[in-house]
Amino acid sequence: MKLTNEGGYCLTCREHLQMGLLWIALCTAVGWLFYDTILYSVAGWPGYLLFFPKVSALKVNKYQKQMRLEFKDVMISIYSSLSAGATVEQSLRRAWEDMERILKPESRMLLELEFVCRKMEHNIPTAQCLEEMAERCRDTEIENFTQILVLGKRQGGKLAMLVRDSVEKIQQRIETTYEIEGLIGAKRNEFLFMCMIPAGIIVYMRLFSPEFMSVLYGNPVGAALMTLCLFVYIGAFCMGLKILQLNKE
Repeated sequence: MKLTNEGGYCLTCREHLQMGLLWIALCTAVGWLFYDTILYSVAGWPGYLLFFPKVSALKVNKYQKQMRLEFKDVMISIYSSLSAGATVEQSLRRAWEDMERILKPESRMLLELEFVCRKMEHNIPTAQCLEEMAERCRDTEIENFTQILVLGKRQGGKLAMLVRDSVEKIQQRIETTYEIEGLIGAKRNEFLFMCMIPAGIIVYMRLFSPEFMSVLYGNPVGAALMTLCLFVYIGAFCMGLKILQLNKE
């Protein structure tokens, strides 16, 4: 996925092509498994319009999680600089230098810090740079931290102490979220494996007991029954994903 000027993500043409081919292959497999013909798979092609937003949302969620982990390191770097007596501007530049050493060049927070530092070099107010970064990232934790930096800079006082309390709370929330995600991730893998079992049973029966499955193909009653099974299968899959979905808030 590529980063837009507004801070969001969008699929590239290559990713659209890959997802389109994947959806066609999936429809072809469903047509063969449930109707014994791949011609019926054509009817499922328009479903791509519903398929790609879901996959795109999953990809965006993955990028947001990675960005949140990177932001945790940025917070710690900024707090360390503030504790040493640096200003907010100096802390942001040092955080950018630190992230250049530990993050990949295409990392989101590295790009955001570069944008902030470049803007400050052009005499754009630091508060405006931070607020624009929070708006681009669209993450609650980043918004909270930037608001604390902006307010602390405007009001003066012991900014390092104020930032320390915020860093500890935000870091704890991020780590707790990922601990929960790790537990749910194991259950999610089990769920995906179990979802393959019904399709695997149909494949097994078709390959080793074709005469038993033949009554379900080539007649209206069998097609209706297999259609009902398909809808139940899809409904159970969607319900399982909904249950295992972790709300980032």
